[in-house]
Amino acid sequence: MKINYNLIISILLSAFFIQVYASDNHLLFYSVEKAFPDTITQQKSDSTNSKLDKTNKTIERLIRIYPIPAVSYSSETNWLFGLTKINSFRMGTKNQHDESIQPSRIMAVVYLTLNKQYKAFITSDLIFGKNKYESFTKVMFVDFPNYYYGVGDDTKLEDECWVETESLSFEQSFGYKFNKNWYVGIKYHYNNYYKVDSVPNAEVCSFDFAELEKNKGLQSGFGFKISRETRDNRLNAKKGSLLFFEFMNYGKWLGSKFEYNSVVFDFRKFITPKKWLTIAGQFYAEAKFGNVPVQSLALMGGDNRMRGIYIGRFRDKTMIEGQVEFRIPIYWIFSGTIFSGLGEVASDLGTYTWQGIKLTYGAGLRVSVNQATRSNVRFDVGFFEGAPLFFFNFTEAF
Repeated sequence: MKINYNLIISILLSAFFIQVYASDNHLLFYSVEKAFPDTITQQKSDSTNSKLDKTNKTIERLIRIYPIPAVSYSSETNWLFGLTKINSFRMGTKNQHDESIQPSRIMAVVYLTLNKQYKAFITSDLIFGKNKYESFTKVMFVDFPNYYYGVGDDTKLEDECWVETESLSFEQSFGYKFNKNWYVGIKYHYNNYYKVDSVPNAEVCSFDFAELEKNKGLQSGFGFKISRETRDNRLNAKKGSLLFFEFMNYGKWLGSKFEYNSVVFDFRKFITPKKWLTIAGQFYAEAKFGNVPVQSLALMGGDNRMRGIYIGRFRDKTMIEGQVEFRIPIYWIFSGTIFSGLGEVASDLGTYTWQGIKLTYGAGLRVSVNQATRSNVRFDVGFFEGAPLFFFNFTEAF
């Protein structure tokens, strides 16, 4: 049984709006019936705008101070309880609206279940020194079940299997701006899987766990990255582009049990032809060469790319994806998106086929929680082969 994302989202929304309403009894749905009147005096309009501005500031203050709770239930996890906390800000300036300084963010998430499973991680994505230096850090502890379908582009839904893993991972990268728009940097990645097992009381898996358990062990890799950054805002771009390349080597010289290389290419482009429309596009490719454990293969799906496919539903040594998204304002702090994606995984570049291409599509709602850094809370529903998946996250998908 999949986690009930409908319940997660409804409780998150309820908690969000209850906190806001409790802090100011004018708040969120003030004069909704007057949002689009046939006639309205300037005085009433100014009054409404003033109240909406006040509400918006209250929401932003609550998000800065308090975490957002989450609750869900599934047979594999029992009841799940979680907290999510995020803050976005501009470093090195008192003026948080200074768009010449790119925004940074810090995010922390903790999930605990009554089956004594957990997932906890913290990430910091910082840019400082007037955009001259960048640093990304992620630490994650996981003892949590995930679906596994096997390897390849034609895995079957009926082969769905719950696999519980325990892992500790750490990622650190630094970048330096050596030219007007170019960054170069280094990266280290530590990922240690020390448990791979079936979930108690779950359906019996058709996969050989002896084979899956061979993927336990330490992965330790070091590499470099280079990027060209012209986006007007890293968290929510309206114009500009990102060109990114990364190479990683995992080897025994770093204590890694597995020896392989990884290459990532990512290109994103943003245009705003009309004030009410931003068009965002992304092309993403990933390739792994060598003795790659199944959990580190190129994974299709998730909440950022190919939304609608459960992450890892398709996995292999190479992956090519593309997506386009249309972003439009709705009213006040609300905006919406329509998106679609195409992608495929394969063992190598020579085995891609037209028949293997996967199509996803969907729509989302955005709620602004920090106008200064242009940060949103997003709620997306993505579809693959007619089946929906729901996602809740902070900042845009790309």
